[in-house]
Order: sequence, then C-alpha cells, then structure tokens
Amino acid sequence: METVRALMTRELSRLTRSKSWLVMTVVQPAAYLGLFAVGLSGQVGPVTFEGQALSYVLFVLPGLMALQTYQLFHVFVSLASLDRRVGVFSLVMLAGTSPGAYVTSGVLVNGAVAGLQALLVLGLGMALVGRFPAGVGSFGAFAVRAGVALVAWVASVVLWSSAGLMLGLRIQEEEKRDVLWGLLNLPLAFSSSAFYDVRQAPAFIRILSYANPLTYCSDALRFSMYGDPQAAMWRAGLLVALGAVSLGLCLGVVRRTPLVRTHR
Repeated sequence: METVRALMTRELSRLTRSKSWLVMTVVQPAAYLGLFAVGLSGQVGPVTFEGQALSYVLFVLPGLMALQTYQLFHVFVSLASLDRRVGVFSLVMLAGTSPGAYVTSGVLVNGAVAGLQALLVLGLGMALVGRFPAGVGSFGAFAVRAGVALVAWVASVVLWSSAGLMLGLRIQEEEKRDVLWGLLNLPLAFSSSAFYDVRQAPAFIRILSYANPLTYCSDALRFSMYGDPQAAMWRAGLLVALGAVSLGLCLGVVRRTPLVRTHR
C-alpha cells in the first residue's frame, strides 16, 4: 500500500505541475460539449433512441462521458513510453515495485482525473438542457442504473488504461507513438456510438463498431440513462471481461519488460 501511495503521489505531481495539462483537463471535455454537441444540436434536431426523442446534447452526453475513458489510452501510451525511455520505469522496478502496484497507481490517478472530466461533462450537459430526462423511475431503479453505468465506466477505464500502458512500454520512439495515435484516434472514436447511433450507419461502420470497446461503454451509459437497464447490464459485463483480459495482459507485459533498453 505504501508503494502504491508513493507512486500515486509521483503520478499526481507529474500531472498537476503542467499548467497546460490543467487547462486541457477542463477545456477539452467542455469544448466537446459546449461547441461540438451544442453546435450540432441545431443542425441534427431530435435523435430517436429507444422510442424517445432526445435532443442531440442528451444523446451525445453518455458518449462524451465514455470518451474520457478512451482518452486514457493516449495518456498511458505517452506516459509509459516516457517512463521507459528516460529510465524511470527501470528505477521503479529495481526499487522492488510489483507490476500490480505500478499499474494500479497510474490507473487510480488518471482514472480519477477522467472521472472528474466525466462529471464535468454530465454537469454541463444537465445545465444546458435544464433537466434530467424523464423515465428514470424510483430511487431504487435510479440506483441500479447508476450502478450499472459506474461498473461499465470503470471497466472501460481499466481496459483503455492497461492497453495504453502495455503499448507505451513497448513503443519507446516518439515517431512510432505519434503514428500509432494518428492511425487509431479518429477511427476508433468515430467508428463507435459515442457521437451517433451506429445502428443507422453503413454496414462496414456497424461491423467496426462491434469490435470497438468504446461502443459498448457509450451504449452501456446511454441505456443506463435513457433505455433498458438490462441492455446496459450485458454491455457492462462484456466491458468487465475485456477489462480483466487487458489488465492481465498488461501485468504480464510489465513483468516481462526488460529493465535495460536494447538498441537495434
């Protein structure tokens, strides 16, 4: 526990000492909602979801919350690559840190930041529409929906964080890292249901969306907020399974990563 706490302190210090990072933490999710979603809302009009006519702001709100988990993929690729390149990873491991402590500290700190961003998106969205959508039901039903949404969101955090961390440890060259991000960023984001209903998209996009974990997080949150909770539950369960597999693979990569870089 002491090791995890020390690593979390280091991780938090690394993030918060960058003023540009602090600005982007608030500006990026707010801009997605305040500029992108509101700007399209007047053009798109109401979106039908599960028989309900939702404003585009309400429809895209769960997708933007899910998007904060996906952003962790890029964050961890960058941070883990830097740790390996400058020797921090080697020093941490030589100090007797377990792979679990290394992964846990990063996921907890960066996941907490993503959680604050998701809450910011949710708060701004509710302020913009002036109400929470009807049909949530009793307090008990609301608690179930909120619990399913939380499980799906946390599982998505673990999935994208561990995937980014293990790739970052293996990709040390900045050029390769930037190429990877350029190839994956927009295709993953826009082949998911974060911004639109993929069920109405062309067939090839629907096929891509079925293999995209961001789709299942967006849909789990959207069904939790507006639709059938059972539809949200199986998506949350799938995300838990995917997150567990990704975490297991990540721990294996951390354990097997050489402490001395080899140049080819």
